[in-house]
Amino acid sequence: MLRLPILVAGLVLATPSFAEPPTPEQIEAKRARAIEYYQNKGEDFSFDDPEFHAVLDAQLEGIDPAECDFQQVMSMQMLWAYSPSAKPVWMERLRALGDTESWLDVALVLAREGELDEAIAIGSARGGFAAVPDQRLGEVMSVMSNVDAEMLAPMRDELVLLADRLPADGGSLLGWVDYPSMLGMAGVDAETRMAIHARLVEAIKASMATVNEPRSRAMLDNAVDYLSTVPGRGELLGAPAPAIQFTWNSDGEDWNCFRCLAGKVIVVDFWATWCGPCVGSFPDVKELVDYYDGYDVVFLGVTSPQGNVVFRDERGRVNTPEFEDECRELLDYKNTMEMTWPIVMTKQEVFNPDFGVRGIPHVAIISPDGKVAHNGLHPGGDKAGKIDKINRLLAKANLKHPPSLADSKANEEG
Repeated sequence: MLRLPILVAGLVLATPSFAEPPTPEQIEAKRARAIEYYQNKGEDFSFDDPEFHAVLDAQLEGIDPAECDFQQVMSMQMLWAYSPSAKPVWMERLRALGDTESWLDVALVLAREGELDEAIAIGSARGGFAAVPDQRLGEVMSVMSNVDAEMLAPMRDELVLLADRLPADGGSLLGWVDYPSMLGMAGVDAETRMAIHARLVEAIKASMATVNEPRSRAMLDNAVDYLSTVPGRGELLGAPAPAIQFTWNSDGEDWNCFRCLAGKVIVVDFWATWCGPCVGSFPDVKELVDYYDGYDVVFLGVTSPQGNVVFRDERGRVNTPEFEDECRELLDYKNTMEMTWPIVMTKQEVFNPDFGVRGIPHVAIISPDGKVAHNGLHPGGDKAGKIDKINRLLAKANLKHPPSLADSKANEEG
């Protein structure tokens, strides 16, 4: 087998420069070189590996993003999305493509990358939901489910009208599963919301009559099951936080549920060691933890037994056949990753249905009175927005809070 440093050198030297955007065949060859590195690494592979970044950057060398259209940019996403130096440049090219006929695709990609403000701005400039073709509304729904209440409230009336555009196709309907939850966050009245919820459930059930493929039927079944839950009905916000049983916490504290932390704002980050976006958000979480040091705010990294712990160093994936093994490795992981907030293991799965967790990372914020104030947030980015949310909850409970990020910066400049 090739030794990796030699392999990397070979991959770099083999990379030609292109005066024009590369052809599909050239792009495929570049992707193949990156995949070759991944395969040779085996279980030792990590997206954080500087050698892997060097391979990716070598494949992009000589390509001018400004000369690439949307399809070319996305066909090379595997190369730039995991390169710390290349990603900002290619994301900027994506933003510029928001003024082209590919605006909807651009907005969807930006939203999936956590740039919801930019995505919504692009969509609004084109006419909002009215400009989205019926067959693509489900895609928009899927990414809009990450928008919080403050951003959805101005869209309330427009969101309600979308009920008249419900598709009949089961596959398309899957993208609408978060629709009732969005209506709840937007402040739509319960009667209207539940009537739309019933229409959606009936539409999904009716579509199942035409679906025979087992996997598709299972997905539709799961959608109906989810819509029967509190978050699926759009009733989670403002309700008491669902009960979660803590089976272990990294700080050795004498608490095993949310009720033990009553009177504080609880920021719950559902995550796992194998989840790259979860780990990528650690610096943002740490900043928030530092910001609220000394205040009545608790940050919890909530996970469940996974059977292994994925380290971001030479150890890679460490199998943990026993619960005690996983707890011990997680303690080491916490110290290695400089996590300054507790890791909590729960009896419930990290994909917690009571909180509507269908992908991680997933953040919920519980108010001091034990009710769910926010749900479905991403732990990365928008530090100012999260501070405003937490501060409002502290102020409402007559608890001391730090200045907003804007006020803090103004004080520093003053």
